[in-house]
Amino acid sequence: MTTNVQRLLESAQNKKILGAYLLVCSRPDVTERLTNDFLMRLFCSNGGCGKCTSCRKVTEGHVDILRICAPKVAELRETLAYVAEKPYEGVYKAVVISAADDMTPAAANSLLKTLEEPPTGVVFILEVRSVFGVLPTVASRCAIVIIAPEPNARQAIAKALNADAAQAAILADLSGGYLDEARRIKADTVFLSRRDDVLSQTHKLLYAKGMAISAFADLLENSKDSIKELLCVMQTYLRDVLIYQKTRNVWLVVNQDRLSDIRKAADDFTSGTISNMIKVILETEKWFFVAVNFRLTVEKMLFCMLEEKYRWKKS
Repeated sequence: MTTNVQRLLESAQNKKILGAYLLVCSRPDVTERLTNDFLMRLFCSNGGCGKCTSCRKVTEGHVDILRICAPKVAELRETLAYVAEKPYEGVYKAVVISAADDMTPAAANSLLKTLEEPPTGVVFILEVRSVFGVLPTVASRCAIVIIAPEPNARQAIAKALNADAAQAAILADLSGGYLDEARRIKADTVFLSRRDDVLSQTHKLLYAKGMAISAFADLLENSKDSIKELLCVMQTYLRDVLIYQKTRNVWLVVNQDRLSDIRKAADDFTSGTISNMIKVILETEKWFFVAVNFRLTVEKMLFCMLEEKYRWKKS
């Protein structure tokens, strides 16, 4: 955990917060988890225990926490009216603005005065992917917290989490190199079990003739809460096949626990097959940001991947 992140969390736990924070990270999921950790420590009387009613409300819905995404001017006017009212349950109120770097200049400018002098007990948390996407006048009114991945992530994760080289490679890829994220994933035995199942099903999809899509679709449907992460697992596996196909360098492979399967697929399929399968997953991924029929979307993806397999199959 970087020093500035530690200070952020300590400020919440000690109830010595500033009026506005700008959280900068290329991965919104990492930023969201840090925001929730901060808010749990702020609203919880036990330092962010993660078990009490206050902590559960942080993630499930708290009357004194307002969450908005890339708001327009009209929505921010309502936000400013919200923060002007006293907290309902305690002494703090929080406004979390995700994708704050997507706000229009007019919307950002409407926040300036409040960011400079927020009401007592009110904290603004602006989540952005890059500080360069934020107006300098906004950034200057916030404490900037940069959440960066570890340099030499595999080595850092192996040392910090007592992981062997193969496990460190997997955790570094799944976490994007963020140590706290890698620690969370390592402890999440349910997700790691799902990862193993998805990798097995992806390999079967490559080889089984007339494979029934239903088993794979059932697995993904039963894992809705982590679908985006599991689609990334599928992509990483196929990417490993491509990388090994081109380089024959096992140390560049992320899924070290699947080396034998990856070597076989690299010999048995064309790069066109694997590349187009990855494209199918990427195209499907964006649909989960909007309301869709989950089952139909997943089944369509798997059928399209099968179609690519037969279209580019080696003779």
